[in-house]
Amino acid sequence: MADENEVTVLPADERHTSGGYGELMADKRGVPPHTPRSAREREDQLDAFAALKLMRREGLSAPQAVEVEGTTIANLERYAGSALRKIGKDYVAKPIDDLVRPMWWLDSSGLQPIEIRGSKAASLNGQFWNAVDEALKGKRGALRGFEGKTLPGTKLKFLTDLRIIRRLQDAGQLDNIKEIYWHGRRR
Repeated sequence: MADENEVTVLPADERHTSGGYGELMADKRGVPPHTPRSAREREDQLDAFAALKLMRREGLSAPQAVEVEGTTIANLERYAGSALRKIGKDYVAKPIDDLVRPMWWLDSSGLQPIEIRGSKAASLNGQFWNAVDEALKGKRGALRGFEGKTLPGTKLKFLTDLRIIRRLQDAGQLDNIKEIYWHGRRR
């Protein structure tokens, strides 16, 4: 059975393509999630994940969250169904999930597309990107909490060397840092 925080790093020939995230892994029940087959389906999946995030963070109902994100309840069910619990006619987000999310990883060679299993690991990766953003804006110590740490369930160490991060920024890899780790209409 797959680890709750399993991560897959893709080979170089599959990076930076709309469908280059490979096959998604089955959830803990063995049910494979719907695998996006096109750029449009990938966008629908990301919209569903953003709606799920709004349900958790802001307490929005499923209809409110999908309206904000410009998606549908059907897409929310298709891509995030195992993270939802139906109560009456509405869905409520479970506090954590084991969904596989396409995300970006930062290492000394630049951005790498990865798949992260689980909301806890995905949240930690998002916190890291917030820390990178803060560090690049001059906040000393923003990356301190990630020094020597790895992404749960992996051997991937968080990059905390600000000199390397600035070099990557100078090379244009971090120009739109919010776009790297954020998908959603509400910021």
